[in-house]
Amino acid sequence: MHVAYDARPLIEKGTGIGRYLRCLLEALLGFEEMREFLLCSPREIATGDVLARDSRVRELVQKGWKGNVWLQMVVPFLLKKHKPDLFHGTLFLPPLLARHPSVVNIYDLTVYRCPETMEARNKWPLKMLLPRAVSRADRIITLSEFTKQEIVEQWPEAMHKIEVIPGAPYLSLDAPSGVSPVEDPERVLARYGVQSPYLLYVGTMEPRKNIVRLLKAFELLNEMGEKGTQLVLAGHEGWGLREVREAWESSPVRSSIRYIGYVPDEVLGLFYRHADLFVFLSLYEGFGLPPLEAMAAGTCVVASDRASLPECLGEAGVQVDPLDVEAVAATLFRLLRDGDLRKEYEEKGLERAKSYSWQRSAAETVAVYKEFA
Repeated sequence: MHVAYDARPLIEKGTGIGRYLRCLLEALLGFEEMREFLLCSPREIATGDVLARDSRVRELVQKGWKGNVWLQMVVPFLLKKHKPDLFHGTLFLPPLLARHPSVVNIYDLTVYRCPETMEARNKWPLKMLLPRAVSRADRIITLSEFTKQEIVEQWPEAMHKIEVIPGAPYLSLDAPSGVSPVEDPERVLARYGVQSPYLLYVGTMEPRKNIVRLLKAFELLNEMGEKGTQLVLAGHEGWGLREVREAWESSPVRSSIRYIGYVPDEVLGLFYRHADLFVFLSLYEGFGLPPLEAMAAGTCVVASDRASLPECLGEAGVQVDPLDVEAVAATLFRLLRDGDLRKEYEEKGLERAKSYSWQRSAAETVAVYKEFA
């Protein structure tokens, strides 16, 4: 099979969708029927060594174009020229004017369910084009049953074309490219200004992630007596961070809060493994990749009880109401003080993470591709 991909998620390192696409592509390399991967993008992409070494992978970069203009105006001509069996739209949308079969990923319906948490320049094009994309796509891949049901509620006629194919933890033994361990954890942590014990959050810093309430819960935790614990925030800066910055700058425990920005995978794995708790109070998620990675690292996870997170984490994560700051703080306090309870969830999390596999995700994706090749 010859498959063309919207490779824009690979432009910027460290994003959730970018990690999903890179892991999926690396796992797909193991299937002989995958004869060619055409990675299409309007900007240079970071494929990583595994993809770069494989002769089946070709990069088609058309500089000078932007976003959806490129997708709708340029990609149809690329498909006509290179004649792949299908196009995989990894960012919600296919090229609507192309005649090729298309598979699209719809990760969530944030644009409908939480539009106030999206930047206007991303929200309005997606809201305008997504209904046509759902109608035009031959198959839709989601990462959770939760998102599938959301799509069906929005567009009942799409039910027959939706496939649920979860992702998997990247920073685990199942990672296609593997992640080499860092030798001196204490030195690495110190370089980032981090010391144990610490709570960890990983993800883009944006309104939907509920960072302000996380900061407030951490302040209450400090008042309850956990004064030696740090809160470590890792991930790219998103948009709409004014409220987060104000809460951080005015926090009485500001000196115990560390924002370390984007962290390379080999270091991020270390941060997961050495955290006392991983805390993820997101208000809306189509799939819970960071909490699953924390589980795969053997760390106890405290996560929101909203959207897809209960489905992804099951009983292996401690679920909390992300709007109830006092309850979140009480839960964190109890887990930090009760080592046996924390260890119980660590063990449950390790087992839960093993149920997700990139090889299985790739096999199920290939099965979808075969319908059109």
